[in-house]
Amino acid sequence: MKKLIIILFFLLVTFACQPIEKIDQIVFDNNQFSRFNIQTNYIEINEVFEKKISEPYIGHTLKISPSQRIINWVNENFKAIGNENIFNVTILDASITQTQFENKEAKNFDEKNHYEYKLFYLVEFNLYDDSNILLASTLVETSRSTTSGLYISIQEKENIIEDLIYKSLIDISNESKVLLKKYMSNYIL
Repeated sequence: MKKLIIILFFLLVTFACQPIEKIDQIVFDNNQFSRFNIQTNYIEINEVFEKKISEPYIGHTLKISPSQRIINWVNENFKAIGNENIFNVTILDASITQTQFENKEAKNFDEKNHYEYKLFYLVEFNLYDDSNILLASTLVETSRSTTSGLYISIQEKENIIEDLIYKSLIDISNESKVLLKKYMSNYIL
């Protein structure tokens, strides 16, 4: 009988310590996003966004920053086709912030403090002719946020942030598809 109680206690403790929710490792595959064939000689990427290293900004702490994710997306999904025009992609903002807030609706044993992560992308697409005259332009922005508990593992925090960046890339890719077709339809194949 004593053995049975010990086994039941061990099983109860084992199952009670299991995580409630776990986010899988995020794999960034730019082939899943919209692809664009632009009638241009070459594609130029400018990053005018100044990275902030003070609180609440956390982009500088990541292995790959949100602005680098945009650059990788443009490099892999935009193809220059033609021998005239210049397609310019300017990253105006790619900031991610982490702020702590108190959950006022938390129950007695729930965690009262949480983190909120916010990601904001602002990208400008411009198409110039060879004389540097603007032919078409559009501005694409997306904003997304998520929350987490205050006391989570570093791996879980990284997965939450990577998931936020990935979903924001999906948003900016879809929004870019709509706006580029609307404003640059004559130059996209």
